[in-house]
Amino acid sequence: MNAYVDISKSIGVSEQGIPFWDDLYLDVVVFPNGDFNIKDEDELEEALNNNHIKEDDYRLAKSVMNDLIKEINAKENAIIKNSLKHFEIILMASQGTY
Repeated sequence: MNAYVDISKSIGVSEQGIPFWDDLYLDVVVFPNGDFNIKDEDELEEALNNNHIKEDDYRLAKSVMNDLIKEINAKENAIIKNSLKHFEIILMASQGTY
């Protein structure tokens, strides 16, 4: 696995210092060869059907997922590119070539 993206509406830290995120159910797993897998689409559908999320949040999750897929296919996702760069540096350092 190269990256695991948890699609969220918002993230932050509470006044008490506790991290939080508003999970929008969808996750994208990206593999080193560029392939990817969408996880939990069924949970997103179920959440919408059971009124656990609003239609706007459902559309947001789908939109973010689609944008991410475009970035993955174009190899333009900054977070994944940066992760790969750091992985290469770590690999080179472990082999004494950095």
